[in-house]
Amino acid sequence: MARVLIMEDEPNIAFVLKIAMSEEGHEVRTCQDGLCGLQQLEKGPLPDIVLVDLCMPRVSGRAVVETMHKNQKFQEIPVVIMSGSIPDSRNFPPANSYRTLITKPFDLFKVVEIVNELTTSQCLAVS
Repeated sequence: MARVLIMEDEPNIAFVLKIAMSEEGHEVRTCQDGLCGLQQLEKGPLPDIVLVDLCMPRVSGRAVVETMHKNQKFQEIPVVIMSGSIPDSRNFPPANSYRTLITKPFDLFKVVEIVNELTTSQCLAVS
């Protein structure tokens, strides 16, 4: 079981992701904007993986990812970016700050597979 933090401003997408991850046995927290997501990171417990939408209110996904990448406490948490559009380079964080990009609409089974793979490899790397 992994702790999954989902930052997604579209309630229906967040709900579907939460249900799918919960059915896999993961503990899931959701936030509807980047500010809430950053607050959840600070509050803890630290997630094992973060799924973040690029286009969110208050604090963008790019800003979230860049903040995580600069903070030693969060650097090792795998980040999966989700986006409904192909963002231009101004909206995209540096390539070394996230693990993969998932475009919307996405295959839910593929997202679950990616989360399971990244959280399993994290656990193995720590052991």
